[in-house]
Amino acid sequence: MDRIDECEAALKTEFQALTEAALEAGWDRYEVALALANLGDRLADVTAKTAGSEADIAIAKALFEIKRACS
Repeated sequence: MDRIDECEAALKTEFQALTEAALEAGWDRYEVALALANLGDRLADVTAKTAGSEADIAIAKALFEIKRACS
C-alpha cells in the first residue's frame, strides 16, 4: 500500500487543480466528487479488464476495494 500512498501524493496537486477548475466552471463540489469517483471506477475497471490473467484481474479488483474501504 505504500506505493499507492506515494502515487496518491504525486497526483494530489493536479487532482486539486482539476477539482478547482471544475468548481470554477460552475459545478458544485458534490457533482465534482461524484464525477471524479466515477472516472476512478472506470479506470479501475479498464485496468482490471486489461490485466494479463484472471488472477491479475482478481488482485486488481481486490486491491481497489481494499483501498476504497480504508478511505
